[in-house]
Amino acid sequence: MRLARGLATVAAAPWLLSSTVDAIGWPPYLLPESLPFRLSDSQMAAANLTAAAADAISAAVRFERSNWAAGSVRSDPFYTAPDGQHAPPGAVLKVEPLTNTSRYTVAPALALSRIVYQSRALDGSAVPVSAFVLWPYLPRVGSKAPLVAWAHGTSGVFAECAPSHVRNLWAQFSAPYALALAGFAVVGTDYAGLGVSVDDGRGREPITHQYLASPAAANDLLYAAKAAHAAFPRALTEDFVVVGHSQGGAAAWAAAQQQLEAKVPGYLGAIAVAPITNAIELASRGPEFSIGLLQTAKSIVSVLRNVSLSSMLTPAGIRLLNLVEDVQGCNSVWTAALAAIVGADPQRALVHGDFIQSDDAERFANLSVAGGKDFAEPLLVLQGTADQVIPEDLTAKYVNKTCQEFPRRQLHYVKARAMGHDSILYATQQIWLDWLDQRFAEGRRRRGQGDQGRERPPKGECSVREMGADAPRPLDQYQQGLTYALEYAADEYMVA
Repeated sequence: MRLARGLATVAAAPWLLSSTVDAIGWPPYLLPESLPFRLSDSQMAAANLTAAAADAISAAVRFERSNWAAGSVRSDPFYTAPDGQHAPPGAVLKVEPLTNTSRYTVAPALALSRIVYQSRALDGSAVPVSAFVLWPYLPRVGSKAPLVAWAHGTSGVFAECAPSHVRNLWAQFSAPYALALAGFAVVGTDYAGLGVSVDDGRGREPITHQYLASPAAANDLLYAAKAAHAAFPRALTEDFVVVGHSQGGAAAWAAAQQQLEAKVPGYLGAIAVAPITNAIELASRGPEFSIGLLQTAKSIVSVLRNVSLSSMLTPAGIRLLNLVEDVQGCNSVWTAALAAIVGADPQRALVHGDFIQSDDAERFANLSVAGGKDFAEPLLVLQGTADQVIPEDLTAKYVNKTCQEFPRRQLHYVKARAMGHDSILYATQQIWLDWLDQRFAEGRRRRGQGDQGRERPPKGECSVREMGADAPRPLDQYQQGLTYALEYAADEYMVA
């Protein structure tokens, strides 16, 4: 799990904080102590913080802001969406064809664009969403790049947590860079509420990020692909595959479910890596998971209007949530805040654990679950058996449930022995790259452009495979989590 090193006493939800390190990289001239931000006395008093807790949270805020590529999304005009309330889903609202990569830490030989497009919230209402498009130098096949719609893991729940304005696009080499360097174009949705934070079509109404309401993220994912095709028709092939990890893994699985109705042209399949299939069931597994209600609470309120924050969070939990929203904190801030508050007082309650057993929680789960429903095949699910963030048995439960309910659908489940929440993407990279090649080859065959004699993948089956037995070294010798972060180089000598 990717909590801050040395915070073993923190009873924080690892499934909330699992993507923190991916987005961190300290420019040496922007160390925390050199930046001006510090919590005010009024903020400290409102959240009932000690001086030590305030110092830790302030440092984390400075930490996150040093990784913004171009300042706040609230001051970047790109994230002000034009009124597109009546535009259809997938419509392009804004295009930035060339994004200045000198402000990012993207890999060499890649180019970057950004778009704003129309999507749909869980209730079907229109909502503008921002995304990045990462371009390869050499397309995988032919003169046009095959498109992958990428769904990122948890970055946070507020506007500043948008990957498109983070220097390394949040997930860096774990997927987006690897995909683009392999010849795929990558459209990475920020998700509604991250990046673009107000809806001008509704009188500048704030947009709530419907965190872990997976069908909403699925809409963002599918319509990002449709918008990318509309914005760059000459540069992209007609087809696309969706890929996601953690929160994004659930979005990818839900996209396969949503596609039965959405019918976005060019869809070829989905890859769900370490997916959060059922957020409520996950939260029921103990205090270290139920603390996740802190980030999920506003999403639940936006979906179930009869539910209040006070039914899920204690007064202390509400004060903490309000503080993190006030400073627009993301995963680093949550990590620091929980370490300072829960670490200092492990008995301090922040959530009402009994909410998880309520009818309202069950309603949210039924509306948001990924798995156990019909889907547009094929679907590849990847999971590490040593995942401490998403237990393998939970993923297996929903794989089995889906296969039992829909045995004629093509679902392939791959378990990686001894791999965790982060390492699963790296351990299975050859598998998902090969799978993408197969899907796009199938797309070319459908259009009469491919090898008609090539063997097609089997249809109408579920399969389970476990990998790791052929590893050349004992499994306990392999590196698990990330121990590095990309650092922005301010001077040439830093990359010598």
